[in-house]
Amino acid sequence: MRDDMTIADAFPPWLTVTKTLPLRHHLSLIHRAELTRRLNAGRDLKLSLLVAPAGFGKSTLLGHWRKELLDEKIPVAWLNIDEDDNDPALFATYLVYAFATAGLAADIFDLHPTGFNPDTSFRTILGILLSAIARQDTKLVLILDDVEKLDAQAAKNILDPLLRYSPDNLHVVLATRSTENLQLSSLKLQGQVNQITTTDLKFTPFEVEAFLGDTLTKKNLINVNKKTEGWPVALQLIKNALAGHSDHKRIIDTFKGTGQDTREYIFEQILTKLPTAQKDLLMEVSILTQFDPDTADLIRGATNSHATLTDMANLSQLVTQLEDRENTYRLHPLFREALLYHLEYSDPERLKSLHLRAAEMYLDQGHVIQSIRHALLAGQPDKAADILEQAGGILLWNKEGMSRIRKAHALLPEHIINSRPRLSLLRALVLLKDGHLNDARQIYDKIRQDLDNDPQIHSAALDYDLAVITSTLAVYEGTPLTEKMSDNLVISIENFEHIDNIQIGFVYTILCVFHLQKGDFPAAIKIGNKAISHFQKHHSIFGETYIYVHLGVVAMAEGKLDIAYEHYSRVQENLRRYFIEDKDLRLVLNILMAEWHYEKNDLTTAARLLGDINHRLEGGEAWYEIYAAGYSTSTALTFLQKGLGACLNLSEDAISYIRREGLKRLNRLVMANEVGYLCRAGKVPKARKIVQENNLTFEDYTRDRGIFFSVRESYGVIQALSRLLIAEGRYDEALKELNRQIKGHQQKSEIRALQKYRLLSAIALYESGATKDAFQIFGELLHFIRTSGFLRFILDEDPFIRPLLKAYIQDGGATEKDHAQYLLAQFDEGKSPETHITLSRREKQVLDQLAEGYSDKVIARHLEVSENTVRFHLKNLFGKLDVNSRLMAVSEANKHKLLQ
Repeated sequence: MRDDMTIADAFPPWLTVTKTLPLRHHLSLIHRAELTRRLNAGRDLKLSLLVAPAGFGKSTLLGHWRKELLDEKIPVAWLNIDEDDNDPALFATYLVYAFATAGLAADIFDLHPTGFNPDTSFRTILGILLSAIARQDTKLVLILDDVEKLDAQAAKNILDPLLRYSPDNLHVVLATRSTENLQLSSLKLQGQVNQITTTDLKFTPFEVEAFLGDTLTKKNLINVNKKTEGWPVALQLIKNALAGHSDHKRIIDTFKGTGQDTREYIFEQILTKLPTAQKDLLMEVSILTQFDPDTADLIRGATNSHATLTDMANLSQLVTQLEDRENTYRLHPLFREALLYHLEYSDPERLKSLHLRAAEMYLDQGHVIQSIRHALLAGQPDKAADILEQAGGILLWNKEGMSRIRKAHALLPEHIINSRPRLSLLRALVLLKDGHLNDARQIYDKIRQDLDNDPQIHSAALDYDLAVITSTLAVYEGTPLTEKMSDNLVISIENFEHIDNIQIGFVYTILCVFHLQKGDFPAAIKIGNKAISHFQKHHSIFGETYIYVHLGVVAMAEGKLDIAYEHYSRVQENLRRYFIEDKDLRLVLNILMAEWHYEKNDLTTAARLLGDINHRLEGGEAWYEIYAAGYSTSTALTFLQKGLGACLNLSEDAISYIRREGLKRLNRLVMANEVGYLCRAGKVPKARKIVQENNLTFEDYTRDRGIFFSVRESYGVIQALSRLLIAEGRYDEALKELNRQIKGHQQKSEIRALQKYRLLSAIALYESGATKDAFQIFGELLHFIRTSGFLRFILDEDPFIRPLLKAYIQDGGATEKDHAQYLLAQFDEGKSPETHITLSRREKQVLDQLAEGYSDKVIARHLEVSENTVRFHLKNLFGKLDVNSRLMAVSEANKHKLLQ
């Protein structure tokens, strides 16, 4: 844990503190001993469930119980749910925030020392939270109020795993009006739910008498019971109406129930009897979910809110203070509903003015979403749009995360977004991050055209947004950034006054990718190391992790498998420690590690890491380098393991998505890969046809033509075209083109590309009869392969490479004869070991989890078994595999193809 880390440092400043506080405990309310006893009796179960309509005292009861738990030194985290919590990242952030404020901050920060933001994966946050809870040696309670506001997806994403994997020392309490979106049947069947219903929450006649005191006659008490049927809020309303009045019977007789009748009752029996100052204040603050006197003054344009609130002691059950916040209040939901209803119909202009003031207040406080909502409630969508632009627009992406961007974007009307360039670019960003590149590109192109037609709409903010989208779109599409794009990004950053360290980190990342794509690897490494220092200084492990991703790609292209592995290992370590449930980062790492294992000829591990890669890529966030590595590795594996037909089918599936999203550069690479597979399978005419149909030429990739291509695309297309010329027997043409590429790469760092072109040259030379020249190049190449570990680099040239390998082995002057014989033998390997190992279903499950790097505790949670059971199966696994460590177990399982 960072010694200087505080809760304020660890969480976004716009989190609402009062969401983690219950209503203040009221001495005037009766103690509901039987319900409290039932709550205490259920503490050893996973869940207590309070289900009842509004006004049945769920929050009040839990507020009382929370105080008793705290008196027993039992930590309690409290969270009031609202509609924003349907964003799983925000919901998870508030959960961990609630536990941090409840006393778990030290353990949480120890597990995640860089703090939280809405782009931290909600799965990662849940994993950290559950691990922090499991560390405690005492019982903990989590109370979630107003759970009915969660939709089914939010419940599935957050509540389901929270309950499924909750440690034994955590008890969860849900207070809700409905269980429609909750999946609790499994827990109920296990006997893990303590349920309290509407019937349980109704006041008994004895509680009614205790609550209303001894001021009512027996007849009036009977009438109250009949009228309210034990409904707590109705009793509260009647009690407020009775205060200071002697005609009890008339007041009780006029009570009519719920809905419109209740609103009228509140107005007639409570509101009209209040002094004007109190009535005005209550009406005006009803637009807020919670407030303090200063906020009330600001919204109302008044100075008397504190004094007026102090005079409302008789309304303490309807205007309630929050725990630990001396001057923060919340209106009872039904009371607030009645006040809002009356304000809307009696003075709509006043309501509009209040919402606009609230919008300005929340914007000043940095609460952008609340500010936009109030502007929209005021009927001012243009004002809402101004707020989002004023808050930063796309700037919020790197500052507060895509979750906030998506939420703000979803609130605004379609016509408002379309009418504003900056908001249209924000929509393009949302589409881009959701994998809809074609739609994003269309919006971007329209904005650029509008700017060309009307330069007057330029501004520093719009230029910044454009530079960000330009560079991001280029990275995703695989269109290398030009020097002009790079310069524009830097200039826009310098001219935009809202830039901070996060934006600077973004620029470093983009510049690192820029140099990577154009093949200037020394510059990419230099800027990457500078970015790492920046991210470490500002405690951004997330930003640092992605730099290691890019540096790993650089090392692969430089022919340095060992250095690539070091970078990927850092990514893997951070993924396991901080981002265990981040599926996008895991997808990126799996693809790059699969490529690494493929080059090492570890095909089993590569296949396991990729899985159903086409589906995963279409459903996850990726960019050109990741798409290219994923599709290239998966089709290469399929060609080797299942043949040409399956390989081409997989390739066509990928092309359907690629063409739909307009990824032209990626399409060229995938088609070039198909050319290579067809040549290796002897389907040379078909390969030539694909080249002609897709206009794949060497000339496009000549470095002095001023056309920008990524090094990965150039590498893929050039080797495919060279392989085709060799397959057609056009050796002189192949050598001419390859020599031109070799010459262009001599002073470059693209070692893998350079050596591949030399390998293809050696094959062409040998086939053309220039055996001596072929052997000289080939010997140097074999040395590179032996020292670097790039086995597939040469094996993928089968069948073209076999004659050269055999001839080289027979040559008396061969210096790398032993390694050549080893490589030749590799063509016939790949069969399963003869030893047959049989695993039970549970042992296979444990093995798969082990291969993902999970600890015994996490495996136990995932499989819903005890840690002792996991250790039992691990012992059996070690015995069957004849190993004594987890790492050796995974390695041995790979050899026997036990990992799927």
